[in-house]
Amino acid sequence: MLDGTQDVGNGFLYTLVVDTDAKSLALTHTTRAAAAHPWLSVNRKANVVYGSGWSPPIDGQRTFSSYKVEPDFSVSHLNTVTSCGTKPIANDFIAEAGEHGVFYGLDFVTPCGEAWAVDKRGAITTKIQALEFANGSTLHGFSTTPDLKYMYLTNLGLNTIHSYALNLANGSVTALGDFSPSELAAGPRHAAITANGAYLYLIDEEGLRVDQFTIDPVAGALHYTNTSLAVTPFGLTPANASLYWGDEIVVSSDGLTLYASTRSRGADFPGYISAWSLAADGSLADTLFTVPTPEAGGTSNILSVSPWTDASKDMIILTDQDTDFVALYELQGQELVLLDRVNITGTNCCSGSVWLD
Repeated sequence: MLDGTQDVGNGFLYTLVVDTDAKSLALTHTTRAAAAHPWLSVNRKANVVYGSGWSPPIDGQRTFSSYKVEPDFSVSHLNTVTSCGTKPIANDFIAEAGEHGVFYGLDFVTPCGEAWAVDKRGAITTKIQALEFANGSTLHGFSTTPDLKYMYLTNLGLNTIHSYALNLANGSVTALGDFSPSELAAGPRHAAITANGAYLYLIDEEGLRVDQFTIDPVAGALHYTNTSLAVTPFGLTPANASLYWGDEIVVSSDGLTLYASTRSRGADFPGYISAWSLAADGSLADTLFTVPTPEAGGTSNILSVSPWTDASKDMIILTDQDTDFVALYELQGQELVLLDRVNITGTNCCSGSVWLD
């Protein structure tokens, strides 16, 4: 695990085309990036992609960068700003906040986060708020309610979910309260909120489980429902827990499927993708599957779902940093089918992904 000081090498951004008719995936552009980007978010109004940057450090700190998406879906660098810490990780963009939208970032090593205004082009411009956290924090994820009233940040190091009220007028956030996962040292990593804003599902990195919470619409408080789901085939308290770590959790665009991924800590055995069907109100309906990923995943095995309800709605992207590939899957009935895989060689790959159009 990077401590925030290493040079991780050159970064690249890759453009891949998903053909929903042919059910295929193809690499069309490879672009040298300003840094290695472990996490991406997208500004659809301005056609801009944002990345948290891991290389090289500037005065001991790392960076955030913005990129314009060109008509052919290649990207060109807009600008780079210095982040608050040494290992910026998750980031998010809220188009409805501020004048042109607000970009948010968290750091995994330094206990800090920040909110940045962007200009009309989508370039990151002015830091509008700094967020401070207690020593020992390792921040990792954002989730925001569909009505944009509440934002939640996951903190592995302190075993905490931080809740905030979101001020759309300027994009600032106000701390509300802290909540805990289902067990001690579970390590809350990422969360996904259902389309109606009623439920938050949390994946715990060390706990190897998904915890279900209800969301109080009046105060934004989280309430654990005493329901937890195993993300490996080995149950909620697997004897081989030290061999895996939980990773990503996402809800499909139609709100009916919850996916979670798990990485292997060894290169010689795979991680897993698990899924559950959701009822119309966001509650759990049924367990669908737990299937192995093609490889271990390394520090990735990140999932992203199509944001649209067209023919791509049951498709998901898996990125693998360990053996450098991007995979396209589709949910067909209750089965997850691997449609295509693109191996990327000669450059550093692969971490987070976003769907552009």
